[in-house]
Amino acid sequence: MNPVQQMAIRQLEEKIHLFSSAVNGTFLASDDFVLSNTHISTDTFNLLLPTSAQIQELKKVKAAIEHLQSQKQAFSTWVDHRLLSPEWTDVLKEYQLQEVERNTIMMLEQTGDIDPVTSSSLTIKEVLDDQTLLDYKNIFIELFNGSTEAAALEDYFQRFSLEALHSKARMFVGYEHRQPVSTGLLFETNDSYGIYDVITRAEHRGKGLGSDMFHYLLTKTENKQKCVMLQASTDGKNIYQRAGFQPIGEMVVFE
Repeated sequence: MNPVQQMAIRQLEEKIHLFSSAVNGTFLASDDFVLSNTHISTDTFNLLLPTSAQIQELKKVKAAIEHLQSQKQAFSTWVDHRLLSPEWTDVLKEYQLQEVERNTIMMLEQTGDIDPVTSSSLTIKEVLDDQTLLDYKNIFIELFNGSTEAAALEDYFQRFSLEALHSKARMFVGYEHRQPVSTGLLFETNDSYGIYDVITRAEHRGKGLGSDMFHYLLTKTENKQKCVMLQASTDGKNIYQRAGFQPIGEMVVFE
């Protein structure tokens, strides 16, 4: 695996660690995998992330999965497709974890050429207080309306501490006519930025508001020489390619 691919996995590892610590969760790291456990039954924030194609400690992998399942904790497994070896495939099948989606890992080498001027109709605010956090939470959870995950995420955000993010993750809400309509998250590590959670409320889609939020996040990178990474759905891949992002891999999600 080349250094860029390793950087993408390392960024996701740091991100899930941070968002587990934001609710006083636990984080387990081994030679084969890392596991964030919020102690809330959410497959959005409880993540098993393989870090090696070869499993050195199979018993530890199985013990981690069995512990989550015995506690009835929902979780998801995110695997870089280059690490999806027969060993990992067998383990996932054994515990009835099924593939639910594949996302393209994409990278922009630097943001020095990003036009700082936006033509957005959005008023974008950073999440720095209870009201903006509530607006962010409501938009985020709407994606899961009617599911058990929605209730779990309510619990997650009830316990959530902004202070625990230590400015490594900056959350933003976009307002149109003073109504919260979109979100975005900019995450920073030592060697990269990551863009996550670019969400637009269903009734406001199709107006380019998600693209406006995405562009705004790119303008908020302080170190313009750092690369930016994201994970794109099939629908979003072409949008990001037009912004200069290039595919560098694929992430397979199991639940």
